[in-house]
Amino acid sequence: MKQENVDCSYTAFHKKQRPRNLYPTEWVLRTLQGKYPGLSFDKSKYVGGRMLDMGFGDGRNWPVLNDLGFEIHGVEISEDILAIGRERASQIGIPVTLKVGRNNSIPYNNSFFDYILACHSCYYVDGGTSFDDNVKEYARVLRPGGWMFASLPEKHSSICDGMHQLSDGHVEITKDPWGLRNGYVFRIFESEDEIRNAFSGYFDSFSIGLCCDNYFGIRINLYIAVCRRKENVIA
Repeated sequence: MKQENVDCSYTAFHKKQRPRNLYPTEWVLRTLQGKYPGLSFDKSKYVGGRMLDMGFGDGRNWPVLNDLGFEIHGVEISEDILAIGRERASQIGIPVTLKVGRNNSIPYNNSFFDYILACHSCYYVDGGTSFDDNVKEYARVLRPGGWMFASLPEKHSSICDGMHQLSDGHVEITKDPWGLRNGYVFRIFESEDEIRNAFSGYFDSFSIGLCCDNYFGIRINLYIAVCRRKENVIA
C-alpha cells in the first residue's frame, strides 16, 4: 500500500471519530507523573519546557501535558488532522502549535525541543527510509540532554500477526485489527537490548518498561522507552 493511501485512511478515521470526550493514554500519564523503581529522570523541570507531541492523533494527551506546564507543539501527517486538532484545542482551551510533518521530516529547527512524546508514532517507517532515519530526526530536533518518551510495538502484538518480515526489525503490516495500517512498514522490537541498540547512536540513560494486555482477543503489547538525548553527538 502506498504511503498516501495510509495517510488518507488515517485522516478519514480522525474525521469520522471526533469524540466528544477524550481521556489520556495510560502509559503517558503513568510515565510522566508516576514513581517507579526502574524509571529515572528529573520530573521537576517540566514547566515551560517545549514538548513535541509527535503523531498527536486526537490530542487526547494535551490536557495532561498542559497541566504539567509544557509548551505544546504537535505534528501530524495531514492538514485535515491539524484542523481537527486546532478545533479540539480551542474547545478545551489549551494553546498548541500544530504542523504537518513525518517521522523522518519534522518541521522544526535543530535542538528546538526539551521533550518529545511519541505515543504510538515513532515506529512508522515511510517508503525509502528506515527506522534509523526516524531516530536521527528525533535527535536532531531534541536538544542535547532533552528527554524522549516513546511506545514501541512488541513482536507478539496482534498488529504483528501475519506480518511480512523485512530486514533489521522492519515488517510490513498485513492484518491490522482496525484495518488502517495494512501495507505500512513498522519497526518492531523483541527485547530491551534491541531498543537500546536502535536508539543508542543518539540516546542514553534508558528506562524501559513493558505493557502486555489482551483486550478481548486483541493483544496490545508495548515497550515504553524513556531515554535522554546524548550531549556530544550531532544528529
